[in-house]
Amino acid sequence: MLQRWWFTPDYKCLKLAADSLAAEIVGHGVQLQAEDKLIGADGSLATAGARPNKASELFTVSFTRKYSEIAAASPVYAQLRSVIDLAIAAALIRRHDYYAKAGWIGAFLRDEKSLEVETLPGPQRVQCVVNSLWKGNRLLTPAGGGVSIRPDEALSGENLLSDSDGSLQTSYKQLVHPADTEQWWWD
Repeated sequence: MLQRWWFTPDYKCLKLAADSLAAEIVGHGVQLQAEDKLIGADGSLATAGARPNKASELFTVSFTRKYSEIAAASPVYAQLRSVIDLAIAAALIRRHDYYAKAGWIGAFLRDEKSLEVETLPGPQRVQCVVNSLWKGNRLLTPAGGGVSIRPDEALSGENLLSDSDGSLQTSYKQLVHPADTEQWWWD
């Protein structure tokens, strides 16, 4: 048996105002997922069941619940949360075409002659951490590692959280806009 753990966004993390002009990322943001696989004699993998075993499930739930504490102790987890939040925010901006609605072209930021961007090849594989343990006549191999991010899933209807009390809409209306409309930031 192979027990696999990997990180995904908590896709029920986006609260959106009724007019879609304000959003808030809420909750843990990151969750640890698990699945059990059976390894056949020929090395093939098959799903062991609909749910992971109880110990694995308790571990992933506990890890997710304590994610903020773990991130405070180990910055790489805080960085993962930031990457996930940024990916979800970018998907929201793209989905609602906020660039066009704001009249922002971003020519300077997209011009690599003005602002050089370093591009590196993305990793295709990352080594997995695997331990093995014989329990009776069964070989257990927990495998840890991996991240799966599909930011558009956070924008699907069943995952969006409602701004039922209108707090996002109220916060948005209270924003102080810059006096100089050519300036793209304000304090």
